[in-house]
Amino acid sequence: KVEALAAERDRRRSKPWPVFTMAEVARHCYSDDAWIVVSDKVYDMTAHVQHHEGWVGSGKVSTLLALLSAMGTDCSLDFNSTHDARGFRELHAYQVGILDRPHKPTPVRYFTWEQLSASGRIRNRPRAAAAPPRLADRAGPPPAERAAAPQPPESAAAPQPAERATAALCGFCECSPCADGCPGLERSDCQGAL
Repeated sequence: KVEALAAERDRRRSKPWPVFTMAEVARHCYSDDAWIVVSDKVYDMTAHVQHHEGWVGSGKVSTLLALLSAMGTDCSLDFNSTHDARGFRELHAYQVGILDRPHKPTPVRYFTWEQLSASGRIRNRPRAAAAPPRLADRAGPPPAERAAAPQPPESAAAPQPAERATAALCGFCECSPCADGCPGLERSDCQGAL
């Protein structure tokens, strides 16, 4: 289905792709306005982020956190290392333009759910789901108690990279070893695989 949409979009396209700067892409760093760059092509991932199954804690929470952390950035290195040909075919359907000049990608700085929430980058979450549960919380307090916990103000500072875990838990998905193909396996601050 995604391949057919991309093919139809390309067939109808008779003019060149719109051109964007990295500064323009960086402004699209919210869950309801999420752009990324992969190999100097610009993709609007908003629909994918909004409908991602990680919002309902279906075992894809770490994948959703990776997507949310990559919003507004060039995530070529991370995307290329974690996706096969199918992932690239699916990504093609989301292309909205190209970069004005080649960009040297850097690794994505992954953030925790709490850091993303505090930064205000997560806006207009799907109503069907609250914040995805951390893996460590699944056996913790009942959902009603977790929902009643105070939330950080939306005016909180921008997120900083996840702190190095002191226990043998992954700083990204809080599991040991990392679960769900967690990108934390490739991060220097992840101890989940140790």
